[in-house]
Amino acid sequence: MKLHLVNPLLAILLSLAPIAGASPVGKTPVPGGEVLKKFQLSDQQFEKALSNFCGYLRIDTTNPPGNEKKGAVYLAGILKENGIDAQIFDTAEGRSCVYARLKGTGKKKAVVLLNHIDVVPAQASDWRYPPFGGEIHDGEIWGRGTLDMKGMGMMELEAMLAFKRLGLTLDRDLVFLATPDEEVGGSQGAQWFAEHKKELLKDCEFLLNEGSSIEAYDNGKGKYWGVDVGEKSVLWLALKTKGLAGHASMPQENSANNRLLRALARLADNPPPFTLLPEVKNFYEKIAHTEESPLRELYAAISKAAAPGNVEAARLLKKDLLKSSMLANTVSITVLKAGYKTNVIPAESYCELDCRLLPGVKAETFIEQLKGILQDDSIEISTIQFEKADPSPFDSAMVNAISKANQVENQDQKATVPVVPVVVPWFTDSHWFRDLGIKAYGFEPVEVDAAHLATMHGKDERVAVKSYRLGIERLMRILYFVSQD
Repeated sequence: MKLHLVNPLLAILLSLAPIAGASPVGKTPVPGGEVLKKFQLSDQQFEKALSNFCGYLRIDTTNPPGNEKKGAVYLAGILKENGIDAQIFDTAEGRSCVYARLKGTGKKKAVVLLNHIDVVPAQASDWRYPPFGGEIHDGEIWGRGTLDMKGMGMMELEAMLAFKRLGLTLDRDLVFLATPDEEVGGSQGAQWFAEHKKELLKDCEFLLNEGSSIEAYDNGKGKYWGVDVGEKSVLWLALKTKGLAGHASMPQENSANNRLLRALARLADNPPPFTLLPEVKNFYEKIAHTEESPLRELYAAISKAAAPGNVEAARLLKKDLLKSSMLANTVSITVLKAGYKTNVIPAESYCELDCRLLPGVKAETFIEQLKGILQDDSIEISTIQFEKADPSPFDSAMVNAISKANQVENQDQKATVPVVPVVVPWFTDSHWFRDLGIKAYGFEPVEVDAAHLATMHGKDERVAVKSYRLGIERLMRILYFVSQD
């Protein structure tokens, strides 16, 4: 049985307009040179920003256990030193959020600059340089969190400080929010804040967070600016079969193990088919020119390439695991448990599935269709966790601002560096705030090539010094434009 998951409301919710280095709204001319010059850091200002970043990287906030309060105190200290009041809210022992606000005119609703303080573990012996050293080597800043996501957090903080120094009052308040616990779900971080301090965000319209970045060629030049408009919903399932225990010398055709293995084999051989959402179609078509043949042609005609029965096209598309994850609901068989002795047939067999659902797909609908693939009604299916992630509209003032920032940088280039919508397969903290009615987007304004992307949650995580500087300046332009639109 195939899964046909179509959400007609999503096309309405995500009304998309084509972008090729221009604004999706396309209303306001961009004074390129003036804005580029105005929002640049002096060398002295950047040296301080670089020192702040390296100091932040030296604080070990590995989660688990977290200990993010040390990072929160550090961030709050920088804000206060620069005349911006910062509040620290404890969410659990050793865990804290940082909240600060730079007031604007109030003519428009506020923008939240969201980031998380915690990082994933790092095995120091695997790294070329200490993961919590905050060291600079060969023009790159090394350390756990440079990409995920202490780097983005510091760009947000430094952009806020830069507006304070300039004495430029925007039409929107800027809200800096750093949270703990994102790497294991956010219950003691973003979720806590959204539930206990949501009144502090009642006037906020937009939110910027991690999620996507500027995909780069091997030479560091950008292919496209990917804006995360939505994450796939996380659905973790437990499957269990039961049977008779017995002596392994007398095999049972319908043992618990055999039945579960047969069902999982059917699942592995019949993964969910492609379902081409409007924003994903937009994504593929707008980046087609960045690829070589045959992907260039497949991407340009993605409706045909992703159609049912196009086996060879599907094989080629699936080679890029990240991009192809946007084309379907996915299932990974991650945990298998059964048996305790070689010569004993166990009475129970158990497995866990990590399912990632496209925006708009309901958990109960997917589970029912999953049962059709497994073809065994005796299998018990239970939900371990479900994190629903609704998308944000691509046609908005925030995406318009990102597009304008892109345009002022790339208006003199012949090659198009488009701004495109992205649906990422992982989860971020954005969904907690989308539930409050805030339009949330994931965009880290730095070029990341395949080699550097592999260091996130891996070894030797790092970011170029010049990228960090450019990221701060780009973020300033984005915040300026979203306040003007």
